[in-house]
Amino acid sequence: METSRNANAPEARLGNDDRALSELTLVEIAERLERVTGAIEAERVRERDSRREYKVVAEETEARIKQIRELAQSLVQEQRRRMASFDGMFSTQQGGMKEVKPRGSDRANASSTGRLSIVDAVLKVWSLDQYDEPLTTEEIAQALPEVGYSTKAAPRSIKSTLNQALAKLCRERKVRRFRTDGTEIPPEDSYSRARKYMAVHD
Repeated sequence: METSRNANAPEARLGNDDRALSELTLVEIAERLERVTGAIEAERVRERDSRREYKVVAEETEARIKQIRELAQSLVQEQRRRMASFDGMFSTQQGGMKEVKPRGSDRANASSTGRLSIVDAVLKVWSLDQYDEPLTTEEIAQALPEVGYSTKAAPRSIKSTLNQALAKLCRERKVRRFRTDGTEIPPEDSYSRARKYMAVHD
């Protein structure tokens, strides 16, 4: 069975039929020649429409890729910030690690009482004037050197030790837990995840 001719095909635009060119009259040939310009312009229109559609898709794609890259950059910066908060507990000297020394009165207090445990150090954080609100684990880690706590442990080890100390203090109800929105988590709630902590004041 003969297939139908595509309406968008050049032959259709010129009004061709199944007859050979030799069978056409001069009038018919002239008529079809007159349609040539229109047929060419129609193809150009299709081309321009396609280019416009492609440009729209390309611009949308580039905009989305830009947003994705900006999100990725934000994630990388946040990751680096958090890692740096632990690295800040150390300083390097000749390629090695040295303990960070406490400052001012905290140094004297630490030397007189011996090496400060991380549990005691955590509780002392909120005795400093600048720390009178719930803090994240990263903020607590940054504050530890200020109360006289020093260590040679790796940042990842410090984070694990700090989490264990906070868990212990929470069980002993010496530290209060808070959600992201700032509401306090009751001591009996063992399901909610704490985002910030604060020592219980006597």
